[in-house]
Amino acid sequence: MAIISTTSTAPTSSMEEVLKLPDGRTLAYSHSGPSDSKLVLIWFHGLFSVGDAANPPKPIRERNALFIAPTLPGWGNTSPTLPGKTFAETVVSDTLALLEHLRPQPSNDSLRIYVAGGSFGTVPTQIVFGAPYDRFPYGRHIVGMLLMAPFSPFREDVNYRKGLCWRDWISVGPLTRIVPGRMVQRLMKSALAGKVRDVASAEAFLQKEFFADMDEEEKARYAAWRERTGERGGGVPAKDGGGDGEERERVVGGIKEFDEEHARKPVVLALGRGDTSLRGMAKFLQESYKNVRVEEYEGGHLASAWSMDEVLEEMFTAGGD
Repeated sequence: MAIISTTSTAPTSSMEEVLKLPDGRTLAYSHSGPSDSKLVLIWFHGLFSVGDAANPPKPIRERNALFIAPTLPGWGNTSPTLPGKTFAETVVSDTLALLEHLRPQPSNDSLRIYVAGGSFGTVPTQIVFGAPYDRFPYGRHIVGMLLMAPFSPFREDVNYRKGLCWRDWISVGPLTRIVPGRMVQRLMKSALAGKVRDVASAEAFLQKEFFADMDEEEKARYAAWRERTGERGGGVPAKDGGGDGEERERVVGGIKEFDEEHARKPVVLALGRGDTSLRGMAKFLQESYKNVRVEEYEGGHLASAWSMDEVLEEMFTAGGD
């Protein structure tokens, strides 16, 4: 897909590339925009997705920003976490290695970084946002965060399970931590395998999950989004529920323990009014982060995606860009 031209002569790319990491793993990623841009947006995808920066939304293009979309550990062509390593420390080290590769940092650099993600992707987004600077030096350049249909850190949000629909309660609720041997996750994997055994089955599964219950207003916003972005069918991130509850419980350090520099950075929350399972988690985040804005949209889990340009403008405005 075409990238709007910039005045920079630095190379741009939208094809997936693979970076060999110091720990022997591989990290798949996509990026577009000028590699020497002072403005960077890192987007973390959700489940059933991979990093894709091929079609940056208008607010990113207009600002000539470098748009980076890594593929998370264990998804697509990115290696899983190594034995003995947590998801959190792997995400931080992978993101650090990718930035050092794509955007080496001069000592006098005026770099400005935003981190963003949707649904499960809000988990790694919060990990990187809150990472200590000694582990993630680029964190000093983070100026804002966007969380769309966000998950809260389960270790801190002790009431996260309240308000979950029964399906989400099973997939990410207390059972995922109580039942030994990660049996719940294994059963879910088996149940999903048949639903995504090929492209046709996967498309039917996702259509049923996310589009069957849309009301007329959300259908209209979705249709406008498709027209605006040129999506013909599919092209929509799958619902990012489910996954490994044990990892989610420990992915984020204490939000309430942030130092002053971390705490003052703006956070934008975007969610659908009908996404009942995540409303309680969003409320917890709203009460926990010190500098937060909330944007709500009519619709369900994907509601904010149909207003991506508007949400990104809100993020950039909050961060001063």
